[in-house]
Amino acid sequence: MSSKWQAATLSSRRQFMKVAGAAGIAGLAGCTGSGGGSSDGTVTFWTPFAGGDGEAMKALVTQFNEEHDSIQIERQRQPFDEYYDKLFTSMTGSNAPDLAVFHTTEIQRFSDALQPLGGLLSDGTADAYVDSIWQETEFDGNRLALPLDTHPNGLYYNKDIFKEAGLDPESPPTTFEELKTAADTITAETDKQAFNPDPYLRFFVRQFIAWQHGRGGKFLTADNTEAAFGGADGVALAEFYHDIANEWDWDEVDATADRGTKAFRSGDLAMTINGTWYFGVLQQQDYDWGMTKPFVAPGQSEPQTWANSHTLGVPNTGQKQEAAAEAAEWLTQNSLLWGTDAGHLPAAQDVLDSSELRSATVWEKTLSTFSEMAQNGELSYMPSTENNENYKRPVNQAIAQIYSGQLDPEEGIKQAATDVTNNLQG
Repeated sequence: MSSKWQAATLSSRRQFMKVAGAAGIAGLAGCTGSGGGSSDGTVTFWTPFAGGDGEAMKALVTQFNEEHDSIQIERQRQPFDEYYDKLFTSMTGSNAPDLAVFHTTEIQRFSDALQPLGGLLSDGTADAYVDSIWQETEFDGNRLALPLDTHPNGLYYNKDIFKEAGLDPESPPTTFEELKTAADTITAETDKQAFNPDPYLRFFVRQFIAWQHGRGGKFLTADNTEAAFGGADGVALAEFYHDIANEWDWDEVDATADRGTKAFRSGDLAMTINGTWYFGVLQQQDYDWGMTKPFVAPGQSEPQTWANSHTLGVPNTGQKQEAAAEAAEWLTQNSLLWGTDAGHLPAAQDVLDSSELRSATVWEKTLSTFSEMAQNGELSYMPSTENNENYKRPVNQAIAQIYSGQLDPEEGIKQAATDVTNNLQG
């Protein structure tokens, strides 16, 4: 490593340790996992991917290893729910991986421990990616990661249930009024659950933010120091979440984690909101399904859906930064399998425009719609702060209680806003 990069690494390291101390790193000490220390020529690569995503990334890494001799990637999958805590711990210790996956909304939390990639990238790298996604990987003038994809939410629906209810399976709802008509009909004409806005019942904040923007509101203030969702728009959405199960009987009054996705996969739920990754899951089901734009919340004046991006970043404590950057370039620019198998919208322009992708089943079923939303500026990324749990946890917990009838919608969302502001300012 050159003296230039050593100095940068030591400076960033000291700053990151200050952040770690402020965040209470001792509380994360129990989160351990295999880390760096790979042998020469082998790049350790941490990912949180399971299911269809995991299989697609496994295949992509295998392809890389088959095509390269001097560099090999050792993929190490970490549990999704523990991923960022484990990664945070590893990057403030001495066992960071050489390469790791970061959602764009998490990059700021790790910015002081990520190697700026400017001097490590090939000429013309900036032109290889969709510009709007590329811009999400720069912080304070530094390129901290390379974008692999964007993965928005869509409205998935079971065409067989639509037929059973007497609805047109090729005309899914596109507005709140159409959603209410379809869901009421399914509830009346079948024994199926009609609609669930978050099948995992623990990531409510994602679409809540997008729908808040769709009503013309804001989630946080411009400087990300205060909640801005405690007013009329936030209350209206909280009432929507409450009424789905508690007033309209479209779903069970139950916020048990993953209940919705189990119901949808088993053919017992007609409609749900989920991301690009659901394509691989649903290809394994034995019923006919479709996907459309999820602009179905009440009061939507602007069409907006949640989105995030997977990116690849290089910890600045590693000894294999050049090899890791080379691996990151290849993986993000040869990501056809990430689109065809995992179902995500590739960030590499050549892959996105390729005939191989556009003739694949995934393009017809989902990616053409996701691409259209991306091109139309209809994607809402969550704010990136030093610790996104400061706003995610209060909102997720409040809406879960509102959904299950344990908390008054107005009281719950206003308290969540107060808690978010206190967290951001504390």
